[in-house]
Amino acid sequence: MTSTFLHEDKEISPDEMIDLDRPSCARCGQQMWLTKVETQILAKGRRSKRDYECVACGNVKTVHRADVM
Repeated sequence: MTSTFLHEDKEISPDEMIDLDRPSCARCGQQMWLTKVETQILAKGRRSKRDYECVACGNVKTVHRADVM
């Protein structure tokens, strides 16, 4: 993913990307906040584990994602 603002020629690192796919809380329906990301770089892509927490009720959810290149 490349930036379209000040640095059009530079790649955006995974830790600077905005999480647009954050889940809604199963208890109260609020958008959850990303609290932790663990990423593994593999020969065939990336694997990440993302922890989310609801600030309204404290519910916690872990999402596993694999990006194959």
